[in-house]
Amino acid sequence: MAKIDTDPKKIKELLTRGVHEVFTAEELEEKLLSGKQLHLKLGTDVTGPNLHLGHTVVHRKIGDFQELGHKVTLIIGDFTTLVGDHSDKVDMRMETSAEEIKKNEEHYKEQFFKTVLKEGTEIRHNSEWLKKLDFNDILNLTKQFTIAQMLERETFMLRYKEQKPIGLDEFMYPLMQGYDSVALDCDVEFGGTDQTFNLLAGRKLMPVFGQIPQSAVVTKLLTGSDGRPMGKSLKNFIPILDSPENMYGKLMSIVDEVIFEYFELVTRVSMDEITQMKTEVKNGANPMEFKKRLAKDVVNFYHGEKSAQEAQNHFEKTVQNKELPSEITIVEIAKNTPLLETLKLVLGETTSSGDIKRTVIQGGVEINGIKITDPNQLLENNSGDIIKFGKRFYAQIK
Repeated sequence: MAKIDTDPKKIKELLTRGVHEVFTAEELEEKLLSGKQLHLKLGTDVTGPNLHLGHTVVHRKIGDFQELGHKVTLIIGDFTTLVGDHSDKVDMRMETSAEEIKKNEEHYKEQFFKTVLKEGTEIRHNSEWLKKLDFNDILNLTKQFTIAQMLERETFMLRYKEQKPIGLDEFMYPLMQGYDSVALDCDVEFGGTDQTFNLLAGRKLMPVFGQIPQSAVVTKLLTGSDGRPMGKSLKNFIPILDSPENMYGKLMSIVDEVIFEYFELVTRVSMDEITQMKTEVKNGANPMEFKKRLAKDVVNFYHGEKSAQEAQNHFEKTVQNKELPSEITIVEIAKNTPLLETLKLVLGETTSSGDIKRTVIQGGVEINGIKITDPNQLLENNSGDIIKFGKRFYAQIK
C-alpha cells in the first residue's frame, strides 16, 4: 500500500482549492488525517468521445488525492448511461446505445489518464451490480426518496412547470448512482455542483445498507468562453485533445475576469502565487502576461514543454504581431465560389456549416485583411489570397 501523506497544510488546500462544498469538511478532514488509505470514487457516463477542460477540474482534484496516497475507482456508467443523467438538462435526454458507450469509453479513458494517474486507479462498470438487482431491490431503493425531493431539482421543476415530460426512469438516476457507492463501499465521491443531488444520494443510501456514509467533494464549475459553465452542448469548451496551438489560442480568448479562476481550477500554480498575480493586476499589471502564463502552463501539462513554447510563439507571431504563420494551409478553390462553400472546403469536417455561418456573421472572417460578414458573398479566390478564419486559422489560395 502507498504511504499516506497526512500533512495538514496539504490537506487544507485539498479541501479548499477549486472546491465549492464538502459533505462534510470536518468529517473528510478527520479521514485524511487518520492515515488510512481512502477509497475514492468518480462515476462517469460516457455519452460522448471528447473531454474538455471543465471535466479536468474534478480530475485534477482526484489527482491531488492520489498524490497523498489514496486509491481511485473510475466507474464507467454503462448502465446509468442508458438512462442518462438529467442534472443539467431541461429536456428528456436522447438514449445512447451500448455500442456507442463502448466506443466512447476507450476515448474517455485515454483522456482521463492525461490528468489522473493510471497506477492506483481501478476501472469498473456499474452494470456489474445494477443488472443483478431485482424489482424488490428497486422498490426498496425508491422508498428512500420522495417525489417532492426529486422535484426540488431545478431542471425537473422547470420542466414540470412548463408541462414538459419527465420520465420515471429519470427519477431512478440518482438512486442508481447512489447504489454505485453502496456496491463499492466508497469513502469519498467527487462531482461538480450539478452533481450535488446525485452525490448526496450515495450518502443517504449507504447507512441503509449498514455502511459509513461517504464524504462528497463538490468542485466548482469552470467558466466557458461565453460566461456560462463550460459544456459541450453550449459549444464554449476547450477540448483536452485540441492541438497545442488551438488550446493556447482558446485560452488566450477567455475574458480577463476568469484568468485566476482558471489558474485555481486547471493548473497547480500555488495559491500564494495566484494571490500575488491578482495583486499585481490590481496595481496596474497587464492581465495579458498572466493569461499567456496560464495558456502555456495548461498546454505544457497536456502536450509538453516544447509544444507549449511553439504554441506561444505561434500566438505571438500571428495574433499579437499580426504576421502570417510559417505553416499555412494551401488550398485550390474555383473562382466565384461563395464564402460559405469556400470555407467548408478550406476547413473540411472540423467545423460545421452552422459554426462557419456564425463566425462569418459575427465578423470572424477576413479575406486579405478585409472583414466579410455575408456567407453568400462570391469570392474571386485569386492565387495568393489570404483567408483568416477566427483568430488562429489561416489559408492561402493556390
